[in-house]
Amino acid sequence: MFGITKKQSWLIGAFLALALAALLVRTTPLGAALTERYPATEWPARGAFAVVHGANKTTPAPTNTAVNNLMHPRLATLFSESGGKALLVSQAGQLKLENYAQGMDQQTQFNSFSMVKSLIGLLVLKSIAEGRIDGTHVPLGTLLPEISNQSLGSLPLQSLLDMKSGVVFETGTMKTLSGSDEKDLEQTLLNPFGPMARLHFSGPGSVLEKLTSDPKLKGTFSYQNINTVLLGLALEQVYDQPLETLLGEKIWQPSGASDAMWRRYPHTNQVSAYCCLYATAHDWISVARFLMTNGTTGSPFLPEDLWRQFMGKDLGVDALHSGDYSHHVRHDILDRDGEPLQGHFTYFIGQGGQTLYMMPEHDLVVVRFGERHQKLHSTLYTVWLSLHS
Repeated sequence: MFGITKKQSWLIGAFLALALAALLVRTTPLGAALTERYPATEWPARGAFAVVHGANKTTPAPTNTAVNNLMHPRLATLFSESGGKALLVSQAGQLKLENYAQGMDQQTQFNSFSMVKSLIGLLVLKSIAEGRIDGTHVPLGTLLPEISNQSLGSLPLQSLLDMKSGVVFETGTMKTLSGSDEKDLEQTLLNPFGPMARLHFSGPGSVLEKLTSDPKLKGTFSYQNINTVLLGLALEQVYDQPLETLLGEKIWQPSGASDAMWRRYPHTNQVSAYCCLYATAHDWISVARFLMTNGTTGSPFLPEDLWRQFMGKDLGVDALHSGDYSHHVRHDILDRDGEPLQGHFTYFIGQGGQTLYMMPEHDLVVVRFGERHQKLHSTLYTVWLSLHS
């Protein structure tokens, strides 16, 4: 009377398997990875997102053909060979060059990947300027009392800003930067059971308890996404606001940028501080000019000393030749014999060579998006040739 046929047994088994699969998709990093997949390079993208509210400016009118055709042949070759998708150049506040790959335009929102890390560093400097944090010497644990590990809690913010914290999280050999980024999201997500996958798909709460800092590694540069995560948590704590609100109010709106989308960890309300802000190339031009000129709204974005730190104004030539990384921002120098453009430049960079260049001495901003890294110094040299040949 209460017997179950083979067919019924099979149906019950299939139902339970589907229910278990649904549970795994909702509650495990691997399941979340299968649902969201690898971050898309352009919007729209799978996953959950928060809005970074901007100034809601109107979309720029299509650029005329003359501007699009200004690319010097050497620059055009660099752009095409690296899978370039967008290249914009602004000088003295005017757009001088604008070029997009087929299918891309002024309205395309590109994935920042790690470029957004630099904005987290800037927000830390802004919190110091506003008296929310006493300085970069402040230990992390005083801002995040939930951190019980002494080696982690005693870290000064400066060590996190400079990626020299010694935090033990991801492993692997770093790459050198010239032409390619350090180990980053695209490498660390390959292991769906690794710590980066847990962080990316389950949020900071899934990894904080096991974090430590190795005294032997402190002071040694190691590019770790977790440093940015910890700084983001500290910012949310001292302001009692989410990162997307802070970015919108402190940088995005004052710069005149339009609304952007920032990836959230699945099943949480927090954005991933180290990755995946979707915005137009024009928005990044606006943000870069705002930061490079230290604010355009009548009052400085940062006090002079903090702004000089951000822009690397006091770095020596040796540090620039080595490729300095400080405050989540990068600095380098152009000094190739025979080139008309010379000097220090500050830049943000992300996976695939998403790059934002700033050269205040030449009032120059360059934004580039693409599939692969484009030669770092050659891009600026050939941009200058495009503007002056």
